[in-house]
Amino acid sequence: MQSPPRSSDITQSALIIVDMQNDFLHPDGSFSRMATEHPEYNIDMPFLVGTIPYVKRLADSFRASGRPVVYVAHILKADYSDAAFPYWRLGLEPGKGNSTHCVEGTWGAEIVDDLKPRPDEHLIAKKGFGGFANTQLDTVLRNLGVTTCVVTGVTTCVCVSNTVRGGVEHNYRTILVSDAVAEVSRETHEGELKTMSRVFADVKTTDEVLAMLGR
Repeated sequence: MQSPPRSSDITQSALIIVDMQNDFLHPDGSFSRMATEHPEYNIDMPFLVGTIPYVKRLADSFRASGRPVVYVAHILKADYSDAAFPYWRLGLEPGKGNSTHCVEGTWGAEIVDDLKPRPDEHLIAKKGFGGFANTQLDTVLRNLGVTTCVVTGVTTCVCVSNTVRGGVEHNYRTILVSDAVAEVSRETHEGELKTMSRVFADVKTTDEVLAMLGR
């Protein structure tokens, strides 16, 4: 007889905050500029920005509960020579040009003001989409005794989804916080949540996660 599903263990969890950076979320960031210059892309900036208060509530509560908060951020060389994603689809060539999106040392690559990491918290730089791909994230989490990843951030279908899938490959249990993640399109966001729920993660709201922490 099949065993009932096992739930994630919030007592051994860490909050993972993915790509909550100025270039993704701030009105002066590159995503916002792209949304203005290319309305045909239909980038839903209010939906993306709307994740900030939910992520902040979670971060504050995890800290108050003594649980780790770990940041993952897209940080690249200006020429994208270290990029580990299909940059050529953006018309970029490594070693040429001067991209401004999430470039190391720039304001755009920094975490938004409302969610700045504390000095004792980890900020993991990634070169591709997934937080676990060729980064120290797995090492950090294991050293902290973490077995469950509570994942938040942007964007749902790309870096968030790849981070969840990477966590599964490293044998972590995963909670994806549905109102603390967002995509450029609400329709594709909802579709990805269904995929995540079917196989990869327990999909819960911020309030549900906070109730778990309270217990």
